[in-house]
Amino acid sequence: MKKKISLVLAFLMAATMLAGCKKTDESAEGLPEVATNTAMSELTQMTMAETEETTVPEITTAEETTTTEAETTTEATTTEAETTTVSAEGDETTTAASETEATEAKPTEWNETEISETLYVTSNCYSRVKAVVGSESVDQYKVGAEVNVVAATDTGYYKLADGTFIHSDYVSDEKPAATTTAAKQDKDDDEEITADEKPSSSSKPISSSYKKNYKDRYPYKQLSADEQELYANIVKAAENFEKEAEVPDGMYGDTIDKVYTIVYNNEPQLFWLSLSYPSLSFATGNLKMEYTLSRDEAESVQKEIDATVSGVMSVVGGYSSTVSRYKAIYDWVIQNNDFSLQGSFETCSVYDSLTGGGSLQCQGYAKTFQYLCDVAGLESMVVNGNNTEGSTHAWNVVYCDNGYYIVDTTWGDPSVDYDTNYVRYLFFLANDEMIENTHLNPGNPMRKSGSKLYLYDAPACTKSACYYFNAYNKVYDNEEDAANALYAEFKAAVKAGKNVVHIQVTDDALWETLRSKSYWGAFQKYARGLSDEVDKVLLLTSLTEDINVIQYDIVYK
Repeated sequence: MKKKISLVLAFLMAATMLAGCKKTDESAEGLPEVATNTAMSELTQMTMAETEETTVPEITTAEETTTTEAETTTEATTTEAETTTVSAEGDETTTAASETEATEAKPTEWNETEISETLYVTSNCYSRVKAVVGSESVDQYKVGAEVNVVAATDTGYYKLADGTFIHSDYVSDEKPAATTTAAKQDKDDDEEITADEKPSSSSKPISSSYKKNYKDRYPYKQLSADEQELYANIVKAAENFEKEAEVPDGMYGDTIDKVYTIVYNNEPQLFWLSLSYPSLSFATGNLKMEYTLSRDEAESVQKEIDATVSGVMSVVGGYSSTVSRYKAIYDWVIQNNDFSLQGSFETCSVYDSLTGGGSLQCQGYAKTFQYLCDVAGLESMVVNGNNTEGSTHAWNVVYCDNGYYIVDTTWGDPSVDYDTNYVRYLFFLANDEMIENTHLNPGNPMRKSGSKLYLYDAPACTKSACYYFNAYNKVYDNEEDAANALYAEFKAAVKAGKNVVHIQVTDDALWETLRSKSYWGAFQKYARGLSDEVDKVLLLTSLTEDINVIQYDIVYK
């Protein structure tokens, strides 16, 4: 029966992939008519001013064209077509497809085939509200638990008799034999097996799908030979849940902290590593390793992570250009997570983001982006520094086509009251010049004590061809074209139920003009005329001046 059900699942999932994915309209909550300061993230604020519905010189709005890598359909916006960039060597290469969101793989509906079968849970897991990876969890099921299945979905889940869903990876028609995990659960609490009791084995990650070699990482290559040795020892110890990591002779203090921090930041697959700096053992002179999860717990979590990552990669794999592949990951991270004020191992690692928790600090955003890039075969690293307020901050540096670029998923996902799926691209594939006033001390973040811990020099990011507004042909050098583009952006955004409307212009004067009250009022009047659901249009007044980006937000009722 299990084989038969699996065939049903395979058929349904294949049918869905062929049919494509449907975008879920972004929900929004209303705000007061007079816009107020709205928290954007831990680091910035969106400040909006009240606007009047005024008029501006008449400008003809452009026809809109929506383009994807697979096919082109003419509906609405000239800014959306596939674009071509020229590398430093002069070769023309396609850098991006359309504004069509790559992360729209998360379906709101699924097909079900009725079945009737009793199955058994093969790994500790949760049932979900929906048959979608990352959906809200309901009940926890232990290994060996019996579940009554009433349907199979085309998203790889089984529907249970109570209406919840369990992923097919976690159940079988054969009842699992007694395992170490089950035996552990039968022990008294004071006899619980700890991570330190696990025997050592050859170094091997617990995920079969994660194959990134730490020796290929840019930060690792910046270290001295002794530091690389310690890096390797920490990784090996963590992969095997060993009690200690050997420290090279003569290495102490900040050097050890530096190497441990780089491992913690840039090896996101080791999500069970402790947030705290490990101490040295006086008896052995080695580093005393600490873990937040046991091996069994980590392996159980890893299965959930693998299922989530598989879904993300099915979307990323649908794109050929490097810009689009990075954008697919960027969009998924932002649309499936929200900023958290609480720092913990769950929010500062991939634990929450890739198991459906969806609550992250900037460290968690950067490490989640890195993990997905690692699996996709895209080069990425985590960079730590400070924001303008002096707080520590984390972002990514990636390699895209012709050089290194900056990606900040935290700042792409500001906390706004009117939409949890809000995505902006001000710092997507940006360069050093664009962030020099906002992202400070890269590689040299301030510690809690006030001292500084030098990590490594990130590669220089000097290119601009892959920057979002260049790659997606959203840069304008005159008022008429820029205004037409904004009208087209408003039309496309309202049609899709999205909030963000933004373009880039080439000079400060044009930036100021298109942010004037007269234009602002005209845009608001236009947006309201497109749909009765539009409440107001807000203007982003921070973070955009250094990069000449004009951004308006549409708030729905």
